[in-house]
Amino acid sequence: MKRALARLLSALSLGLLAACASMQAGPMMPPPAAPSAPAPAPAPPPPGPSAEAARAQFITQQRAEARRVEATGALTQARQRWRYVLALVPDDSEASEQIVRLDGVIRTKRDAALAQGEAAMMRGQTAAAQTAFLRVLALDGTNAQARRRLVELDTRAALARQERKDARMRAARVAGMETPEDEGR
Repeated sequence: MKRALARLLSALSLGLLAACASMQAGPMMPPPAAPSAPAPAPAPPPPGPSAEAARAQFITQQRAEARRVEATGALTQARQRWRYVLALVPDDSEASEQIVRLDGVIRTKRDAALAQGEAAMMRGQTAAAQTAFLRVLALDGTNAQARRRLVELDTRAALARQERKDARMRAARVAGMETPEDEGR
């Protein structure tokens, strides 16, 4: 097998060498020209009526989008749109008021969902608790308490699965049955 492979590689090498030898030499490519200095970038157009009109249009779009997404219940996205407006127009009272109002609504909904999750956990309703804690994170992605509770719920579920598996294994051994783990021995 090794000899056949060595012969095949030798034949292939000789074939490539013969192909290269039979090629005609063409004209040499000229060496690449020395790089010239890059052309200066064109200066941005001075802010004029078109730039100001585009800015005003963007602000109007953000206001409309903030109202639209808030109507769908996406409060954090609505707050972000108002923040865009406030960044472009720092003294915009409507944007400031909307951000403060949305912060309050988000905080209230977050606290209510957190309380619902805690109550569901106390009742042993894992799915309801997970849903509530995920709602908290949708409103406030940095909420450490909701994250801890979700990890705790996942850990409890993993322990319960393992306990069920262990119980099945014990029952199978008591009954004298072979378990999947025993088959490998």
